[in-house]
Amino acid sequence: MVNFDQLLEESLKMGSFQKKSLLVVSLIDFSDGVEKTIIGIMLTILSHEWKLDQSEVSNLASIYFIGIVGGTMFCAFNTDTIGRQRTLMLSSMIGFVCMLWMSLAQTYLEMFLLRLGFGFIFGTTIPLGHIVITEIIPANIRGSVMTFVASVFIVGKIYCTFLCMALLQGFDEGHWRILVALNSLPLLLCCIGSVIYLRESPRYYLVKQQYQQAFEEIELIALQNNSQNFQLTNNIKEGLIENSQQIIRSETNFKQLFKGKYEGFTLRMWIVFILTSFIECSLYILMPFWLHQHNKGFEIILFMMISELIANMCIYKVIDSKLFGGRQKLVIYIALIIGVISLITYIQGEELLVFGMTTISFFLKMMFTTEMVIMNENYTTQFRSMGVGLTQTVGKFTGAIIPFIIFPIFEIDPFLPFLLYFICMLIQAIFAFQFPFDMTQVELDCVKVFS
Repeated sequence: MVNFDQLLEESLKMGSFQKKSLLVVSLIDFSDGVEKTIIGIMLTILSHEWKLDQSEVSNLASIYFIGIVGGTMFCAFNTDTIGRQRTLMLSSMIGFVCMLWMSLAQTYLEMFLLRLGFGFIFGTTIPLGHIVITEIIPANIRGSVMTFVASVFIVGKIYCTFLCMALLQGFDEGHWRILVALNSLPLLLCCIGSVIYLRESPRYYLVKQQYQQAFEEIELIALQNNSQNFQLTNNIKEGLIENSQQIIRSETNFKQLFKGKYEGFTLRMWIVFILTSFIECSLYILMPFWLHQHNKGFEIILFMMISELIANMCIYKVIDSKLFGGRQKLVIYIALIIGVISLITYIQGEELLVFGMTTISFFLKMMFTTEMVIMNENYTTQFRSMGVGLTQTVGKFTGAIIPFIIFPIFEIDPFLPFLLYFICMLIQAIFAFQFPFDMTQVELDCVKVFS
């Protein structure tokens, strides 16, 4: 019985069709990288320019993540009905308008509401891009391609850092409105690209039982990838239908994420992603405050971004290999390394601040890339939007409460957050060790694994 993964790997292969989709999806990650860089910098500037107190700064940081939570929830339960391509097109267009409007905001309330709206829209797009890519990439290079997409996220951060160096005089003043306006352009390009190039995956149509549409998409992939000898025979069609029917026999609802094949995985994945998100969000929120407090410049942020790019090159080499025992083991090893570095940074303080932030950022990038691959491939197609969307939701919810936790801790001792990172990573390693299965080099929707 032929399944879609076998068809991808043996006949359709990686080609022009996937590369066009990859280009569009990469713009989402590029924009995400921009937003991750700009969020802390905007908070420091607005706190000085608009004379905001600690609670107002915390609210501005938190409301964006509350919007993200709403957006990822929307993605989890609605995008399979609306369609991934249409949702991506609309959300990137609205996101562009929100960010452009943000550059013109004159009051705290206006900025607050725009951050909420932008968070919702962006929360919808973040999981979608990775879902789309996961479903059209051959299993043997899936991790490597996802790593490439993650590298574009870092390029977005580097791009934003260069703009900061050109437009800002420091962490407390500069032309932040021009900075925000320029950083809205990638979302406009994403919208245009999704209209021209992006299509629903055949796997999506198969699970929706829209078989004729699925077969037309498969033939389009073959045409665009110049698979001239490929013929979609009746035997192949029957195999694809039979395989998709095996996948969709189980009921698709929220409760299924905690039963049967996913029992023991979903909750552990949530905890792992929450802990990683906690460190990532707090690191990027506090980074400008740390650097401003110790009279450091934007070049430190640039150095951190370059280290993340190198990290992605490293993970690119090993993520599809079982050399280290698969992706599950990678998460464990990286968590322990981050934990040790965090503890050393806490003990040494200012002396190792730049080293600690840079090294944690390096390994955190490797961690996030690996986790994104795990969550996208460990759910079968009819559960993928829901599973990934809800995992992203609980992770981003962490960002909504972080400002109210991390700023008071920072006030007590600027280096106390590093001790918290150490504890988080120890807990994460324990839960990652308990993942029930590993999908490294395994076909998506593999019935043998999930049965």
